[in-house]
Amino acid sequence: RVNYLQGHADFTMDSALDLETILAKTREATGFLITMMSGNESITVLTSNSQAPTALAQIDGVEDVVVLNKRTVRIQYDPTIIGARELFHKIGYLSVMLAPPQNDQQLASGRKRFIILLVETIASFIFTIPVLVLAWGETHVAEDTKAIISLVLGSFVQLLAVPVFYKPALKSLILYRQFELDMLVVVAITAAFIYSVVAFGYLISGTPLETGAFFETSTLLISLVMLGRLVASYARIRAVASVSVRSLQASTAILVENGVDREIDSRLLQFGDIFKVTPHGRVPTDGTIISGTSEVDESMVTGESLPVPKGPGAFLVAGTTNGPATLVVRLARLPGKNTITDIAKLVEDASSSKPRVQEIADRVASKFLSTVLTIATVVFITWTIIGIKVRNQTGGESVATAITYAVAVLAVSCPCGLGLAVPMVLVIANGIAARGGVIVKSAACTERSRKTTDVVFDKTGTLTEPDFDVVTEEFFDGDTTNARAITKALVGDSEHPVSVAITKHLGPDILPFPLVTDVKSIPGAGIKGSMSGLVVRAGNAEWTRSETLPEVRKMLDDGMSILMVTQDSTPIAGYGLRTRLRFDAATTVRKLRDDGINVHLVSGDQNNAVQAIAAAVGIDRANVASQRKPEEKQAYVATLMAQPGKVVMFCGDGTNDAVAVAQADIGVQLSSTLSSEVTRSAADVILLSGLGGIPFLIEVSRAAFVRTTFNFVWSAIYNVFAILLAAGAFVRIRIAPAYAGAGELVSILPVIIAALTMLLLNLRPS
Repeated sequence: RVNYLQGHADFTMDSALDLETILAKTREATGFLITMMSGNESITVLTSNSQAPTALAQIDGVEDVVVLNKRTVRIQYDPTIIGARELFHKIGYLSVMLAPPQNDQQLASGRKRFIILLVETIASFIFTIPVLVLAWGETHVAEDTKAIISLVLGSFVQLLAVPVFYKPALKSLILYRQFELDMLVVVAITAAFIYSVVAFGYLISGTPLETGAFFETSTLLISLVMLGRLVASYARIRAVASVSVRSLQASTAILVENGVDREIDSRLLQFGDIFKVTPHGRVPTDGTIISGTSEVDESMVTGESLPVPKGPGAFLVAGTTNGPATLVVRLARLPGKNTITDIAKLVEDASSSKPRVQEIADRVASKFLSTVLTIATVVFITWTIIGIKVRNQTGGESVATAITYAVAVLAVSCPCGLGLAVPMVLVIANGIAARGGVIVKSAACTERSRKTTDVVFDKTGTLTEPDFDVVTEEFFDGDTTNARAITKALVGDSEHPVSVAITKHLGPDILPFPLVTDVKSIPGAGIKGSMSGLVVRAGNAEWTRSETLPEVRKMLDDGMSILMVTQDSTPIAGYGLRTRLRFDAATTVRKLRDDGINVHLVSGDQNNAVQAIAAAVGIDRANVASQRKPEEKQAYVATLMAQPGKVVMFCGDGTNDAVAVAQADIGVQLSSTLSSEVTRSAADVILLSGLGGIPFLIEVSRAAFVRTTFNFVWSAIYNVFAILLAAGAFVRIRIAPAYAGAGELVSILPVIIAALTMLLLNLRPS
């Protein structure tokens, strides 16, 4: 998978192959610096000591040392063995210092390539402008002198084109027997330059050709194509930078050590550290608050617009901004492996993946080169014949004229807009989504979300808050202490929200009944165990066969969620629980329905409790399903998907939602502290900002589709008309070969502008 915008490629390889051979081949093919990446931490340092790499490699915990250049070394180390500051303490004698921070390596690499291309483009124009003045201006310079100056300056421009055009095109042809798109430019500038050199030779020998040298064609062509690529490079950097999540990483941290505060580079944080976050300061990395109470602005990471109250024990996320009070935090994750890098990695992976529309674009682009070469050949032959047969030109003159048309066709043809049409929009769309707290894990999902016809919600932890409150406790046996102990033994180790609420309600004073053994979770029903040969259960009223009890009927009629505890099928305790609607549940459902999307609610809870929630948020009774096991939730989604034209999104948070999340066209996990890792793995989308992320995702998807469609249409229209104009199809109106290089600029500018307009829409979760 190649990410054209972010300048990196992912590929899988057979483990039987030699990795060093693969790296060498890749280095040879691309000319790039390639370094091994480690699953552990890395830090880049500057040193003037030639012995530093050898000494560094011998330190315990250092996995690899890579020399990037004469002064720069990258150290990969295991942070569980040696911390960053400890590492620096051990190597202080080597005169080592931290390299300047680069929060986003890909942006830094892109900027470096841009600067190189900028220098090459400026140099090309410096040599080109005098050639243009001599060719088009009124000067008193002799023709021979003009030709000599143009040849010298044109040769310099041609040399500048070697690393930019010739090297990649010829390397691809020689090493891999493949034509690269640079070959179009190479053939065009080579044909124009060689003809001009031949014409120059005839001029110097005293027998000039009827059509003289046109060095201005090859020089201006090279300069304009370089200018087009320079603009594209700048646009890519701006697009990536505008939505970069990695830029949220704070560069410094206030370390608390032995009661003393000191500011350090955040890259020097290590496990076990305690750091301070000052009022209105940025959180350097993930951690748990030890002391202090404040409000934290998480909008830049989760999209949540309101500050979130935080106190001791609360988790702080890297990149968020503290409120009015100081917080003391214990480090949980290192800056190189925190929430910021997690989100950035997911966004980059999604941008690297290819939606179906990109695969179509790639197939068109793969045929483009051979098609244009064929057209150029036909144009050359046609204009040669026209020159001789129709215009009564000599053979030399007609060939010279035909070359100008063929060169123009080759130079003006540009699939770059086609290549940028999808990636440019995807990077910006996924970046906007991430800044709004919606992490999209695949490009196909970004493309598909706009087609959503049905959204299916789970209840507990999705439309409602994940935690329950126990409001009623009923006992059906005189021994309440025994009943509570059995309940604690069954639910105490379960992570289900109902079990967690009851465990909290029972408190630490109630100890699990020691004779309860072989405790097992029964998905969609409850928990089962054994006690002295008897079966004990804790679960819903239907599974425990207690729905006919008057106390149970009353709780059901009141819309409560119920957990019944039975011993040998005899009820011994019952708990009625309520939960609160999420603040954005009703708004989200209303927004989806106003958008013409059908909204459903599927839950494993009792019918009355589910219907009460559905009524509160505005979901039709016909679209509500209760007491559904995980596989029945999956079946519900599958049934919807089987209907023609349906695109189904399922949103859940728990492990019991994983199969339905995986089944849906678009699987969504609502992230929280109680969210399941299983569901997260199965999901296509992770919501950090709440349910408002669903209509927001659909809105982003639609905006991306409009721009992708425009980009494809523009690329097609441009190439058709540009080739016709360059080929001389309109006879009186044509694109001269010298100006054909501007085609790249004309082709990509509308594509870039269309993609960047997404940033002007100010899309945010409602």
